[in-house]
Amino acid sequence: AIITKIEVYWKNPSNPTRDGCRFCPWFGIETSDNYNLIQPVNVWDNSGRPDWIVMNEYFQWHPEHDTQSKTVSTSAGDTIYASITYGGPSKNS
Repeated sequence: AIITKIEVYWKNPSNPTRDGCRFCPWFGIETSDNYNLIQPVNVWDNSGRPDWIVMNEYFQWHPEHDTQSKTVSTSAGDTIYASITYGGPSKNS
């Protein structure tokens, strides 16, 4: 069976007290050969602003390739909603 939609909510954690925090609530989808992954990523902003950045990421394991969406700034305690919807095969596949 093909998964056509998956969605999740999560609450941003408290702001970290150290740099480099990466919170990735994993509900991503991978292809059956485990070479392609799409997932939401929630990263602490290390630029000095006190916010969490949310984005989608597509990662291909072999050959290695990574693409990230536009980022959105959020705050500690915010409830985040993320979804992935399958739109059918692309014209390039």
